[in-house]
Amino acid sequence: MKRKMLLFMFCCSLVLCFSSVFYVKADEMEQIVDVEYLEDGTYFETILEEIPSTARSTTKSGSKTVNYKNGKGKLLWSVTVHGKFTYNGKKSSCTKATVSTTCPSKTWKIASSSAKKNGADAIGTATAKQYVDGVFSQSKTKTVTLHCSASGKLS
Repeated sequence: MKRKMLLFMFCCSLVLCFSSVFYVKADEMEQIVDVEYLEDGTYFETILEEIPSTARSTTKSGSKTVNYKNGKGKLLWSVTVHGKFTYNGKKSSCTKATVSTTCPSKTWKIASSSAKKNGADAIGTATAKQYVDGVFSQSKTKTVTLHCSASGKLS
């Protein structure tokens, strides 16, 4: 009986030793990849977020967000494309693409948004319109593409 108990404890120890457990802080998954300044002082800020997967996984999930901000850094509106991918070292494919938007500004409104898959890309598009005193002022459209390489790297 003691031998069985020792063997059981040894096996449990091995399982615990070889388990792949890791912790990732949220800020370690996000990175600003681009900032595009416009003539009027506003800018588009692109942020890539990758959801961690296990070492042997052949699937990858992530998102890419474009924030439209005023010259003081205040968020006016944003569009995010979320993508799920499969990869095998030789090729990759997008299996799911969705889009989400936010619009905290009182003068901007999201007019439309859409998402689509194209090969190894998840593509999201949004159009926002600005109204000043209830009168249409301008419109901006932004397309966000999240790509997965054959090795599973998101860009």
